[in-house]
Amino acid sequence: MRIAILDDNIADRRHAERLFKRESDRIHALGEPSFVIDCFGNTEKLYPMADTYDIFLIDMTEDPERNGMDIARELRAQGVIEPIILGTSKIDYRPLSDPEDSRFFFLDKPYVAESLIGMLRDCEKHIVKREGGIELRTDRETLRVSHQEILYGIETGRGCLTVGTMTYGPVRIISDASSFYQMIQGIKKTPAIVPVSSRAFVNAFAVRTIGHFSVTMSDGRRIRVASGFMTNVTQARKCASDPS
Repeated sequence: MRIAILDDNIADRRHAERLFKRESDRIHALGEPSFVIDCFGNTEKLYPMADTYDIFLIDMTEDPERNGMDIARELRAQGVIEPIILGTSKIDYRPLSDPEDSRFFFLDKPYVAESLIGMLRDCEKHIVKREGGIELRTDRETLRVSHQEILYGIETGRGCLTVGTMTYGPVRIISDASSFYQMIQGIKKTPAIVPVSSRAFVNAFAVRTIGHFSVTMSDGRRIRVASGFMTNVTQARKCASDPS
């Protein structure tokens, strides 16, 4: 799950990030997929990436021309149908909301861990699962995922590729890393997904840690990075982890 925090108060957005990160670490320790959490101080870098997020947490109060609800409406006009949480502080967004939009949620500041995580769970029930554009054909079924659900791809045998996904976990398909990577980029050019060797690629959003010649993914999978490919990872990871 990917969460975008948009707040022009840096202390508030970092506080929300810490609370989400603690919950992400907690569920990861229980064997569940962790969250991807990105923080933004303005809309400039959020808007081009908006379709990659499942939940938004927004509060903007310093711009005299538009507030958090205005931005939420702009996201809706952009095609975002995922849940949006409005953090109420200087502005109470409740009377400004569209009563027919059931995917607006409201949470008072300062954020308290129990309330924020409880709101997150409520929002999870309203995430719209869009039909993916990428097919994963196993020997039993064909699964469909979106590009942002793909964590990595690594060749695990002759003609076999294990694709890590957020929705289905690791999926074993008949392909090779190069062909599948090119297919993803052909459907939607995605700078965050980069090759790390001739036999593997990763999604920078899903990289938890970077070692000297390997990366550890959000599901715990460790993937070797070949000599000359580390620049791909560090550049893509920098964009993914520091979008603001």
